[in-house]
Amino acid sequence: MSEKERQYCLFMDGRKYNRNAGCRRHDNAYGINGGGRERDRLSADMALFRHMRAQRDPMAPVVLYFTRVYGWFFFNYHGFPWRGQLVRKVFPRY
Repeated sequence: MSEKERQYCLFMDGRKYNRNAGCRRHDNAYGINGGGRERDRLSADMALFRHMRAQRDPMAPVVLYFTRVYGWFFFNYHGFPWRGQLVRKVFPRY
């Protein structure tokens, strides 16, 4: 990963275990152009988990736990339980 490349992994070093690629896909699935319903969030979380497990990343179960417990705050819901990303409603400049 070049020094200018964006860091997509929150609280983790994205350079290890090819994490940044998985985190980027996960962020895109969660973000403004992604999102959807809760099943879409589960699909994005499981895709990140599978990516990390395939890379033999020891943090895979921990990341799955935290995305399942706290990911709702960042996920772009399309109407239920609210519309949009709650993080952007609370922190507009995020």
